[in-house]
Amino acid sequence: MSPKLSIIITSYNIEKYIGDSIQNVIDQTISDIEIIIVDDGSSDKTCDIIREYAAKDNRIVPILMGENSPGGVATPANIGIEAATGDYIGFADGDDLYDPTMFEKLYLSAEINSADIAMCNFMEFESESGLKNAPFEPGWNKLSGISSLDIRSSDNKKMVLDLLPVPWRKIYKRELLVNNHLLFPVGDYFFEDNGFHWFTTLNANRVSFVDEILCFHRRNRVGQTMSAGGERLLGVFHQHEVIYNYLVEKKLVSEYRDYSLNWLIGHLSWVQQELNPKFSHQFYQIMISHISKYTQDEVRKYLASKYYDRKSIELVVCLLRKDEKFFIEIMNGKQSLSIKQKIIFNYYKLGMVDFILMSIRHLVYKVKGGIKYKHVSNNELRNLLWQSNERIERLNSKINDLERIIETGFILTESKLNNKK
Repeated sequence: MSPKLSIIITSYNIEKYIGDSIQNVIDQTISDIEIIIVDDGSSDKTCDIIREYAAKDNRIVPILMGENSPGGVATPANIGIEAATGDYIGFADGDDLYDPTMFEKLYLSAEINSADIAMCNFMEFESESGLKNAPFEPGWNKLSGISSLDIRSSDNKKMVLDLLPVPWRKIYKRELLVNNHLLFPVGDYFFEDNGFHWFTTLNANRVSFVDEILCFHRRNRVGQTMSAGGERLLGVFHQHEVIYNYLVEKKLVSEYRDYSLNWLIGHLSWVQQELNPKFSHQFYQIMISHISKYTQDEVRKYLASKYYDRKSIELVVCLLRKDEKFFIEIMNGKQSLSIKQKIIFNYYKLGMVDFILMSIRHLVYKVKGGIKYKHVSNNELRNLLWQSNERIERLNSKINDLERIIETGFILTESKLNNKK
């Protein structure tokens, strides 16, 4: 008879942490489980520790690969999926810690709600200092208090796509993975949980939520991909290709194109904060190849609906301009400060029509000094202009003030951005 749950633990050179993680899984309040530990060719004592635990608990299935696979945990995770026999499959990082009730609560949540995926909240902690902090995950707050969500509609799927992609706070119905041939994307790159998150979300019908902190994720230990701002961080953008190609294969591009762009620019914003500027050339080359899948109008429309930090927006504008030199300068701390630079920034960020309308709107505001013009929409502005040739002539007489007005427009935009943070 199959166990209720297969828990896959992946490990690689984590002799300091693997014992505590295995013990956390052994101590789970749900006992009808199999524990599949897949080691990705560790060269330290990790495998010895795994063998010791396996000798004490017959629920443990050790799979010791011998050689390290390329990329991240994709290969060992997939080996675990193929070996799993449980009704549900859960994942655990071999250096994380878990509440003893975590997997039982996830299992009961999935069963009660007939969910394909169940997930819980988690806390991050620093490996050496032990400092704890909640992850930045606005999408989770939107779902707070909801026991489950039908995600057969694209709108609801997008709510789940907004969540962090990590698999180690989730369990998946085994049928979901097996019947849809869902595995982690394998290659000489990292961050494979992003592609897997999209694959599983797009194929699932219902997701359930346990709004409790049950998982404690270790950050900034030596050897982690994200522990330093090295070039490996740029490997995350390969997942955009994985995601985009999957959407093409499943004929879902038009339905989720906005969200693949959302993923791309969101990760640009994250990487630019972490990446060492000496890798700016590589960053630009990678980004220009990915953002070319979208039109300038699509990117501008996206930027108009989101709030990003100044640096991220400047970098995106450099990509629209195909200006690698200024992209690298911005990565090294430069900003658009001169009037000429700000005019160029606004022109590429807004597009020609909206740039002109923004310029005229602020010119009207300055000329009239009237508050009533401050919040005029583009369509209302067009009507006002077309109704009065005399007003247009007055505006033309003030055209020499354009650069000063553009400067004002830029500052107002920046002020609005800062107030929204």
